[in-house]
Amino acid sequence: MILVIGVLFIAAAVAAIGLLFFVVFPLVLAAGLIIFGIIWLWQRHHFCHWLRLGVPYIRATPFVGNVWKLLRGSCCFGDQFRQLYESKEAAGHAYVGIHVLHNHALLLRDPALIKRILVEDFSQFSSRFETTDPIGDTMGAQNLFFSKHETWRETHKIFAPFFAVSKVRQMYGLLEHIGQQLEEHMEDQLNGKSEIELEVKQLCALFTTDIIASLAFGLEAHSLQKPDAEFRRMCVEVNDPRPKRLLHLFTMFFFPRLSRMVRTHLYSDEYERFMRQSMDFVLAQREKSGEKRHDLIDIFLQLKRTEPPTSIIHRPDFFVAQASFLLLAGFDTSSSTITFALYELAKAPAIQKRLRDELSDALRTNRHQPLNFDSVNGLSYLRQVVDEVLRLYPPTAFLDRCCNDENGYDLSAWNCGRALKLPAGAPVYISVLGLHRDPVHWPNPNQFDPEHFSPEQREQHHPMTYLPFGAGPRGCIGTLLGQLEIKVGLLHILKNFRVELCERTLPEMVFDPKAFVLTAKGGTYLRFVKDTL
Repeated sequence: MILVIGVLFIAAAVAAIGLLFFVVFPLVLAAGLIIFGIIWLWQRHHFCHWLRLGVPYIRATPFVGNVWKLLRGSCCFGDQFRQLYESKEAAGHAYVGIHVLHNHALLLRDPALIKRILVEDFSQFSSRFETTDPIGDTMGAQNLFFSKHETWRETHKIFAPFFAVSKVRQMYGLLEHIGQQLEEHMEDQLNGKSEIELEVKQLCALFTTDIIASLAFGLEAHSLQKPDAEFRRMCVEVNDPRPKRLLHLFTMFFFPRLSRMVRTHLYSDEYERFMRQSMDFVLAQREKSGEKRHDLIDIFLQLKRTEPPTSIIHRPDFFVAQASFLLLAGFDTSSSTITFALYELAKAPAIQKRLRDELSDALRTNRHQPLNFDSVNGLSYLRQVVDEVLRLYPPTAFLDRCCNDENGYDLSAWNCGRALKLPAGAPVYISVLGLHRDPVHWPNPNQFDPEHFSPEQREQHHPMTYLPFGAGPRGCIGTLLGQLEIKVGLLHILKNFRVELCERTLPEMVFDPKAFVLTAKGGTYLRFVKDTL
């Protein structure tokens, strides 16, 4: 009896397996193939968007569009958009159709069209494409970079006067004070020796962190004295590529419409907590003491006293949103630019000597008093060097805008007379790195040559071929301050040291694919030789 039951059970099992193999499995396989086929047909139709419109386009990789190298971590944002800018499909065209993942986008190449988008028709492109959760992320959504047009317009109107020449001139004393601390830090590192090898980005990041902490929070961060101090640790922490942060950034840049659903945050919880506590402390302390430092805290307190209750400045986290992003953007961009400048000067001793000779003359002329705002800005060759470094290594290597006109934007005049309207919500991109290294606009574009910005050459530039700080109303509001920060850093290093290449110096600059701002992969190592002017 047991044997019969066993035989029946085995037979039933075999029949079930046969049914599964010959009936269910083919159905599942067929369904899978149908679903795959539908997806494949959809993506082929999707990625033929620009072809159907008669727009020159770059062939997309299935499912990932034209940013596959970026997604797999083999290049940074700046390099990815530069490669698209320089592609054979884009050559000779005012713009080229691309796909940033699933998003239909245009990469602009013609300076005249770029001027139309950034300046002349700004009202139709007044917001950026990327966005964060406007409700849950009050710190990320209110800063000048990420905020949408309505918030940006009111914020910009309030703060623009405070980044004017007169206000930045008043801030110079704070920069000079930290420049002196940079000299002391380097003397400590030298420790009696005549030369030392350093990783330059780390050195410059300590300097710029102290500057932005002082200007934005009115606090002595002491990063130069204590490299592991809390402000410096927060600047490192905020760029830590944790899975949650990467997910949020990925959503903000590629699927911004999902930001509210994902509840994206520009910063980590720890960074937000620290910045709120710092801002609450310093505002209360400054109100109590009445101290004036000519920094952003003075501006905040003045606004609190003068702006009506309906003003945007009374929204939760408004002040900390501006200060936190200024810290994040300011320390990284300026430290990278100083690093690239020292790297190129080490590779070009003749240029470095000419610059140090200019600094020596200025110091000799002002021997009885420290250099001031006007004398530093009057150093013409220093300006040429800084401008050329910003050309080769723009802090913002690409720009983006989003068409916010509900009727779309007519591009027919730029499409050989064929009808073309960019729909509302569509992004446009500009490869700043591509423009800055385009031989059509710059002779010997990959060579470091400050003569690109000699008075004679400067007059011949098309303004939209040089965009290190963007352009138009949404260009960087802190351009003047950022340039001054870079000049002060270079001044206080080069007045005491000659920079040279060492064994660990990169023969050619390679950008870190994980960094948003252009940064050297593997660090930038140079030899600093004591040589006081």
